[in-house]
Amino acid sequence: MPNKIEIISIGEHKGMHTISDGTIVNTYYFKNQKFGRYKSKNKPCFSFENNQVTSNYFIGLDWVCKTSNRAIYISPKLNKDGFETDYLKMLLTCLNDVVASKHINSIYEIKSQDDPIEINQSLDLLSPLLVIQFLNLVKQLVKKGLKKSYYREEKHLNARIKGKLLVSETLKRYTYKNEPLKTICAFDTFGLNHPENQLLKAGLLFVQKYLSSYPEYAALASNALQFCLPAFEEVTVPKNISSLQNFKTSPFFSSYKEAIRIAKLILKRFGYNVRTIEASKIQTQPFWINMPLLFELYAFTFLRKRYGDDIHYQYKSNYQELDFLLTRTGKEMVIDTKYKTKYGRGKNNKEDIRQLAGYARMDKVYEDLRKPKNEIIDCLIIYPIRDKENQHNGLLNLDQKKQINKYNGFYSLGLYVPSIQTKLGEN
Repeated sequence: MPNKIEIISIGEHKGMHTISDGTIVNTYYFKNQKFGRYKSKNKPCFSFENNQVTSNYFIGLDWVCKTSNRAIYISPKLNKDGFETDYLKMLLTCLNDVVASKHINSIYEIKSQDDPIEINQSLDLLSPLLVIQFLNLVKQLVKKGLKKSYYREEKHLNARIKGKLLVSETLKRYTYKNEPLKTICAFDTFGLNHPENQLLKAGLLFVQKYLSSYPEYAALASNALQFCLPAFEEVTVPKNISSLQNFKTSPFFSSYKEAIRIAKLILKRFGYNVRTIEASKIQTQPFWINMPLLFELYAFTFLRKRYGDDIHYQYKSNYQELDFLLTRTGKEMVIDTKYKTKYGRGKNNKEDIRQLAGYARMDKVYEDLRKPKNEIIDCLIIYPIRDKENQHNGLLNLDQKKQINKYNGFYSLGLYVPSIQTKLGEN
């Protein structure tokens, strides 16, 4: 096997690369799920046909063929002016919403058991994802209250003994230096300063250092950090952070398990040294981010700002799932997000409209909206607008929706998604 890894770099959705050496490429589905709910067929993260690798609505990094040491890197969409979708800002926006943050797990996959891939640091998409998820998990733990446990502690005491006297250490440090009243003892203490919390605090400090390199992102994450760090005030981080890897998580505190797993991934990613943040080459695990789901959750945060609990996310009925159902009096409608820019160009998709029309005809929807069966329920499609000049327009006012031509009761509304300049070129 050759030592150097070949990275196939293409853009999200409609990216294409030709492989002419006859290598067999395995098509991969997000979370390895070829079929979604109710046996609907999912689109793959990438596919291989006629010697060509093509991408869909996913970004990430994965092995294409380990035998030939070849991997694929799919970057976010690019506008014509060289700006790509800023997925990190979208994730941070979702993190700051109490309800939306609970669904972040569903939009990404990290293949932690797979072999890592060496890439240029400039291509790193995984570290920001780990940072967001870790902050989200620790925030939930702090809300519930951090776990207390017994842990071993060593202290230097004066004229007394507590627990086990460490004879050798006491003799070397004090007795031989003519300080016979001082001792070093080891004893069990019940509190917060146990290895699990130490590992979490080490992760938080790494995250704080990482975000300090990106002031704009640090500002968005500051609320989460300011909420979490004070809870760890009593916790100390040992100089040798790698010593915190060997311990078992109590089954009675299962919520700690995922947070500790992510903390270990972050510490492993940086090699237990914050300075490696600036390394030119990094080892990273294969991973995928589902961009349509991210856009859906991003839209949810803006809908919640305006409509609060009147907006229902992932509304289920008759073995089907709607993106959103708005139940506010006078504003009732079925809402769906489509991660397609064609709606901004005045085009539409008949299948999308048929799907939404079917949702709006379900009996349970009429019942929950308290609508008579002979009344047409409005349907709205929210689509992304990728315009760097107006990306800071974070409003989603449903009163600005536009009628979709030739369809009664169907509307569309654009939501600006954040963009960031890239040096990779246009996809």
